[in-house]
Amino acid sequence: MKKISILEKKIKKRILIQMNRRERERHWRRQYILSVAEKLFAKNGFYRTGITEIAKASEFGIGTVYQFFKNKEEIYATLVGRRFDNLFELIKEATSKAGTPTEMIKALIKTKLYFFQKNYDFLKIFISEHGEVFVHVREDWRRELRKKYHAYIDFVAKIIEEGIKKGEFKDLPPKEAATLIIGSCNALIYKWTTDETENSLTKRLPQVLEVIFYGLKRR
Repeated sequence: MKKISILEKKIKKRILIQMNRRERERHWRRQYILSVAEKLFAKNGFYRTGITEIAKASEFGIGTVYQFFKNKEEIYATLVGRRFDNLFELIKEATSKAGTPTEMIKALIKTKLYFFQKNYDFLKIFISEHGEVFVHVREDWRRELRKKYHAYIDFVAKIIEEGIKKGEFKDLPPKEAATLIIGSCNALIYKWTTDETENSLTKRLPQVLEVIFYGLKRR
C-alpha cells in the first residue's frame, strides 16, 4: 500500500508543478469540495446530500461551490471520473514496471484491490448507488465515463494479447478475457463491502490470482 501512496503523490506533484499560485488555489478548492462531497455521499447517500450540505461541510459559500460545479450530478460525475483516472494511472505505472504479461496482470489486480481498500468512501458510493445515479447524469458525462471504462478494457486486452503471443496465456478472445478478469475483481470487491466480518480486501489477492490464472480445476 505504501507503493500506491508514493505513486499517487507523484501524480499530484506532476499536476501542481505546472500551475501558478492562483491556479493551485482554485485546484485545491475544487479538490477539497470533491473530497467533502465524497464523504457525504458515502455517509448519507447521493439523494440525501444537497449542495447546501456540501457547502456547509466544506466551509465554503454555496456560490463558491457553484463556481466549480453546476449541480451535485456534475460533482458525482467528476468524482467518479477523477477516481477512475487515478486508478488507471496507478495501474499503468504498476504494470509498466512488471517484466512479463503474467506479472502485469498480477500487478494490475494488486493495484486495484489496494486502491479500493484505501478509497473506501468512493467504493461505497460507486457500489451502492452508481447504477441508479448514473441514469440521471448528463449524457455527455455518461459518455465520457463509458469512454474511460472501454479504454481500461482495451488496456487489459492488450496485455492479454501480448501474453498470448509469448505463449504465457491460452488463445482466448482478449477483450472477453479482459472483461472477465475485471468482472471477477469487481465481484470480489463488492462482496468485501457487504461482508462486515471481512477487514482486509487485499488479503484475498492470492485467492483471486489463483482462480484467474488456474481456475477451479485441481492442478
